[in-house]
Amino acid sequence: MPALLDRRSAHASTFADLTGTNTLGVFLGQELDRFNALLGVLKGSLADLQRAIKGVVVMSSDLEAMHTALLYNQVPAKWAAAAYPSLKPLGAWVDDLLLRVAAIRQWIEQQAPAAFWLSGFFFPQGFLTAVLQRYARQTQIPIDTLRFATHVTKLSSPAEVAAPPAKGALVYGLHLQGAAFDRAAGFLTESPPGELFSAMPLVHIEPVTTDEPSGPLTHYECPVYKTSRRAGTLSTTGHSTNFVLFMQLPTVSNPDHWTRRGTALLLQLDN
Repeated sequence: MPALLDRRSAHASTFADLTGTNTLGVFLGQELDRFNALLGVLKGSLADLQRAIKGVVVMSSDLEAMHTALLYNQVPAKWAAAAYPSLKPLGAWVDDLLLRVAAIRQWIEQQAPAAFWLSGFFFPQGFLTAVLQRYARQTQIPIDTLRFATHVTKLSSPAEVAAPPAKGALVYGLHLQGAAFDRAAGFLTESPPGELFSAMPLVHIEPVTTDEPSGPLTHYECPVYKTSRRAGTLSTTGHSTNFVLFMQLPTVSNPDHWTRRGTALLLQLDN
């Protein structure tokens, strides 16, 4: 299990962000607190389970349920309640958590990346809000008049990014369900036979005002979900627990074709 994330190890520029002078830094601090809370639940419950197995404490019904879940490669309910939405089995869930913590630690100890792993955030809607807030503060444009225009790049890996965009942010980690994306031609296409999910190229999310074009002239308003379940509820923050945003994806087919296909972007797969 990874160690708790520590603000004191922050890179000098990142520490300035954490004080609130930069909206992405404020978001990073919030993510740090969420991941630390989750890691605390994992460490505390595992320690309790070890003591119960040794007979030091009573094996409660909660600990017994946790033990059963671990035996069947399932995420214990107590962990899932403290975590982000996920449909992964236990082994893949732990691997995914380790990658997320490593990404947050790298941001803390070094600096903001040139491209952001949107799928790795605990609360991706918070990141999107931070990007809009940063642009609103830079331009003095009211944030309630801003939205995102999305531009699909030809980049397949964050390692190919030379520098962050001057406006907005580059994001990656998305997968298409019900379609594929032709990088060379730059538009949606049918999925290859037998392929359920298709990796999406890096996407540039650009803040624009509501009266500016939001994307290509012919595009599909593709919903982005955290998991393949797609269903969600309205949380106390006012955001859906599963739906994230719509991305405008260029298409030569009628957008209704992709609606009938049920085409959507997912931030994480089930395995």
